[in-house]
Amino acid sequence: MAFKILIVEDEPDFRIVLVEYLQLKGYEAKGIASVAEYQSLKDPDSYDLIILDRTLPDGDGLVILEAHRKRSESPVIILSGLGELDERVKGLEADADYYLVKPFKMLELLAIVSRYARRQKNQTPGQAYWSINRRQRALTSPCGLTMNLTNMELAFLNCFRDAEGVSISREDIVSQLGHQANVYDYRRLQTMVSRLRLKVKEAGMSELPLESIYGDGYTYKARLIALDA
Repeated sequence: MAFKILIVEDEPDFRIVLVEYLQLKGYEAKGIASVAEYQSLKDPDSYDLIILDRTLPDGDGLVILEAHRKRSESPVIILSGLGELDERVKGLEADADYYLVKPFKMLELLAIVSRYARRQKNQTPGQAYWSINRRQRALTSPCGLTMNLTNMELAFLNCFRDAEGVSISREDIVSQLGHQANVYDYRRLQTMVSRLRLKVKEAGMSELPLESIYGDGYTYKARLIALDA
């Protein structure tokens, strides 16, 4: 399957050049011109990479970056004439993966795109994993995004370490959380899980691969390892 690239650039001739150049190099590229066009896309999360201009006719391209990061971890390259240090810092702090200042050389852009395409190609399901750091109380996604955990969230996720696809009952989970299963209010567990899912989403990570088993417990549908560093 071809590596899919979305190009957001308002200057039509330059947009066409970018699209055709990347298509010539074997990538599947699509060009749009504005924030509104991005917002009207039916499948904005289906792209493996976004190349993003900042000075769009209806707003700063960072608006698109912010919306993208709420749903996806795929890389974003900013191409912009806003090359001052504070503008570059603003883009990187908004979680852009690379900030390339116009004018630039196409070979440089191609090298950056190729790096991300190789990274995706080399990341097989067997290599992708989530991790919890018990000392730092943190969860890290396969793409490297990290968020802090409460003690209860950490203890909950620790139940699923090295147990990909294994169903773990609510009773076993509650016991590992340090409570007595016969007197525990399981609504507390449900509330904690709901909040954890929301935190993961708000952190910009991909969806937590946790499957609820009605009336029984939970299954973690991906590899989860525990670190203590």
